[in-house]
Formats: sequence, C-alpha cells, structure tokens
Amino acid sequence: MNKNGKNRILLELGVIAISFAALLLLLYFVMVVSFQNGEASIGVTMRLAQYLAGRIFEQPTEEQIRTTSWIIRYGAHLGLFFVVGFVTTFVSMVVFRRYYRILGVLGAGAVCYVLAYYTEYYKQFVEGRHFHQSDAALNWYGSVAGIFCMVGSYFLSRLLVKLS
Repeated sequence: MNKNGKNRILLELGVIAISFAALLLLLYFVMVVSFQNGEASIGVTMRLAQYLAGRIFEQPTEEQIRTTSWIIRYGAHLGLFFVVGFVTTFVSMVVFRRYYRILGVLGAGAVCYVLAYYTEYYKQFVEGRHFHQSDAALNWYGSVAGIFCMVGSYFLSRLLVKLS
C-alpha cells in the first residue's frame, strides 16, 4: 500500500475516533442533565423562565412564567434529542459505508429510541423526578427530526456533488 492510501486510512480512522468521542461526550451530557435531582432541574428552568418572561413582558404573571417554563422544558427535550439523533446518525453513516448505511441509520434510530425512552424511565428513580410518557415522546420526536435532517443533508450533498 502506498503512502497516500495509508494517510487516507489514518484520516478515516481519525474521523471515526473523533466522531465516537463527540457522541460519547454528548451522551454523557444527556445523562448528567437527565439525572439531576428534581429541585436542581426545576430551579434552573424556573430561573431561566423568569428571566425570559421578564424580557418579554413588562410585569410577567405567574401564568406567563409557567408557560415560559413549559416552552423551555419541551424545547429542551426536542432540541437536545435533535442533536442526539443528528450526531448518532452522522457517526453511523461515517462507520457504515455504501449499502450498509441504511443499517447504520436504522441502528442510530434504535439507539435514539432506547435513549429517548430510558432517560425518562430512569428519572423515576431520581429524587424529585418523575417518568412522563409525553417527555419520552418528545425525546423520540426530536431524535427522529435529527435523523431525518442528517439523512436529508447526506442526500442533498450527494445531489449537489453530482450536479457540479
């Protein structure tokens, strides 16, 4: 094998290693955030909700602060798991090549589904936290959106390469 081939293999292995490291770091962050005790979790959300409601409304009512808190919480579920779905699919598409990419995408979907459900399931064992099926569904919807976005960007980039 020539030097160019070895450099390419080393580059691919480096990209795979960095992708896996980023994915593991992201999953660690998800676990840390998910398993905060209830008091710490609601405290952060309510402080942010009070600040944002104060920026939006002159004298925010309790109802406006609660609604802002609800939007932050649901947005956090969707946004965080969008990133999880996107990154997991990216890593699977880097690892699996050619026709095996579909297996990678399906595997990423399976990983995201398990993570979306079980991060919520295990919250019932954390002090002050509870299992909510709607939160698990939000996690899954965010993951699916991330998966579709990554797959769509892959096909769009392939199309643009062919057109140029």
